[in-house]
Amino acid sequence: MASIRKLKTSQSIQFFDHGTAFNLVQAFHRHLELSDLLQGFFAQAHTLLECIGVRYQNPADHIDMELGQHGPHTTQHKLDFQDANLGELTLQFPSTVSEHALATAEDLAALVMSPINNALNHRRALLQIAEAVVDSQAQMETPEPKRASAVKTGDNDTLVLISLDGFTEIRDRDGSEWAQALVNTMQDQIREGLRGADGVFQIDDQMLALLLPGTTSDAALEVAKKVRALISRLQLGDGIATSQLTACMGIAGTGASENAEQALQQARAALQAAQRDGNNNIEIFGAN
Repeated sequence: MASIRKLKTSQSIQFFDHGTAFNLVQAFHRHLELSDLLQGFFAQAHTLLECIGVRYQNPADHIDMELGQHGPHTTQHKLDFQDANLGELTLQFPSTVSEHALATAEDLAALVMSPINNALNHRRALLQIAEAVVDSQAQMETPEPKRASAVKTGDNDTLVLISLDGFTEIRDRDGSEWAQALVNTMQDQIREGLRGADGVFQIDDQMLALLLPGTTSDAALEVAKKVRALISRLQLGDGIATSQLTACMGIAGTGASENAEQALQQARAALQAAQRDGNNNIEIFGAN
C-alpha cells in the first residue's frame, strides 16, 4: 500500500524543533555526491522511522537509486524545490505506518529537498565540466582544420567558482531561504550582465560555477573582474543600513585536468586561496 504526501515548506516543519531541523539540514548539506546524501538520508529515516529502504527517482536526470530493502508499505514524496521538480522519494516500511510516522517522514523529506537540489546541481556541473575536459583534450590531440571562429581551436575551457562573501553568517542570521534568495539574485545578475552566460549554475548551497568555453585563464580573469563589478551592484539592506555584496572567485583551466573532479578541485583550491586573502578577491590556480 502506498500513500503520496504533499510536502510542506521548511517553514511549516512540525515534528522537528528548529535546532534539530537545522542540524539535519546541515548534515545533509555536507554531502554533494547524491549517493552519499541518500545514504545519510536513509540512515536518518531508518533510525527515526524504522524505514527499511529508500528509492530516489528523477527521470529528467536519468537517476534511479535504491538503498536497503523493499517493504509491503511505502510512502511516496514528490520533491518540488523553488518551482523545480526534483523527482520522487519512496520510503519502504515493514508494516503499516502510523500517521505520526507519515508526518515525520514528510518533514524529513522536506528537509532534504534543498540538499538534493544542490547535489543535482553538483552532478550536472560535473557532467558539463567533464564534457569541457574531453573537448579540450580532443582539441589538443587532434587539431581541427582552420575555420572562421572567435574561439581559437585548442584553447582551454575555463571554470570560475564564485562564492558569496559572508554567506554562512547571512544564513545563520537570516535563514537558509534568505541566503538562497541572495545566491539566486547573484546568479541572475551574472546571467543578465554577461548576456547569455548559460554556463552559470549553482553547485552547492553557496557556490556558483561559471564555465567559459574556449577561454584562457587570463581571459577568464577579465570575465571574473566583470562578474565582481556586477555583484557589487547588489545592495543588501536591513531597514537601517545597506551594504554591498561581494564574492571571492577561483579560476582553473580544464585542459590540464584529467577529469571533471580534478578541474573542480583545482578551482576550489584557487577559491580557497582567494578567500584566505579576504573578501572580494580572485585567484587563478597555479598562478603563484
